[in-house]
Amino acid sequence: MILTNNDAKYFYDLWIPLLDYVNKKYKILPELYGMSSPAGLPIQKIAIITNKLWEDTTLIDEYISSSDSLNQNDKAQIMMWKDYSIHDKFIVDRHLKDGSIFISLQTEKVYLVKGIYSSIREMLEGLPMPQVVMATLIPFKDAIIHDGIVMPYGVTLGKNMSDQSKEIYRSAKTNNEIIKSVTQEKP
Repeated sequence: MILTNNDAKYFYDLWIPLLDYVNKKYKILPELYGMSSPAGLPIQKIAIITNKLWEDTTLIDEYISSSDSLNQNDKAQIMMWKDYSIHDKFIVDRHLKDGSIFISLQTEKVYLVKGIYSSIREMLEGLPMPQVVMATLIPFKDAIIHDGIVMPYGVTLGKNMSDQSKEIYRSAKTNNEIIKSVTQEKP
């Protein structure tokens, strides 16, 4: 349900400097200049920076062009975030051993999403399931993860909507249509 410790560290080694670049370029939150680790970063403030990034993904091109420390594999991984990110409202329908099921409210596509250091189950602990969240799904290696921010709405779905999400999941499972890598198709 989560990345290995090495993969999670690698993700953040790529992700945090990108966020720092966006933050400095747009002078969003000067108190966070020089970010180097996810530890202790306030989610609400980081969400402001990530929203700016997802509003204008050409920032990723600028960042890659300006960075001397990225190797070709790092650049390719980061470019996949630009090319395959999916920012949407999702229903988190259930948690499985390999990840959590996210259903796009816009397209009804079904995704299997892994956590980074914490599982989605842990992130949503105490909230009723299924749960509506705002999230950005991104590819990482051979999996789909989120960009570090999964914002639950904290509302309980009615029976009809809950039953509908379960049916969408069952249909996707039966038809082998659960997307496990965002590179399987371009959104």
